[in-house]
Amino acid sequence: MRDGVAWLTLARPTTRNRLDAEMLGALVEACAVAEDAAEARVVVLAARGPAFSVGLPAARAWPEAGWPDGIGALAALGKPVVVALAGEARGWGVALALAGDLRLAARGAVLALPEARGGRLPGGGITQRLARMVGPARALELLLVRQRLTATQASDWGLVSAVVPGARLAAVVAETARTLSARGPIALRFAKEAVNRALDLPLDEGMRLEHDLYVLLQTTEDRREGVRAFLERRKPQFHGR
Repeated sequence: MRDGVAWLTLARPTTRNRLDAEMLGALVEACAVAEDAAEARVVVLAARGPAFSVGLPAARAWPEAGWPDGIGALAALGKPVVVALAGEARGWGVALALAGDLRLAARGAVLALPEARGGRLPGGGITQRLARMVGPARALELLLVRQRLTATQASDWGLVSAVVPGARLAAVVAETARTLSARGPIALRFAKEAVNRALDLPLDEGMRLEHDLYVLLQTTEDRREGVRAFLERRKPQFHGR
């Protein structure tokens, strides 16, 4: 961890970062450490090698029942998660990328969902998160027809926040993460909670949740520090309290 950022890396380039039981278990453990670390305000997920992740081990369509849920662990983090996409993300590798909050992509990155071509169903939450992000029509277009998006196309659809040259991806991701880490960590957490729960709540309940989180935020030391910093014309120093 550095500069308030927990850096998680898929580091099996020889397997193209396939998500086997060991990799998923390591991801669950890393997410737990990042969530518990008070100094970590933002989480970055990146990968080594030519692929982000090509999904599950070859010839396996679904994890075994006892495998750890690394994708669920990433999605459950209360802290903002920035995903650095380079190379190919395929199948459950796409599911892992969609479990983050912001995705920044290298220009040559590709999202591939070829399951329907082989008579299989995408897993890892793809059908659910994708439809919530881009709407059912585009989700079905990708799953049934296109089965592949370039980084630029993913950006046009809103799946990717920015597309940058591959050589600049690490620097852009680091700058984005540092910018987030300088902001109020409680406010970031509450904003993430409100947005993630928005589609699962009736509008009136969602509005009530938004109001309740706002009131709760006013009781924090971070909120008082934000007001003091504004009045004193300086950068706030947040402590997550």
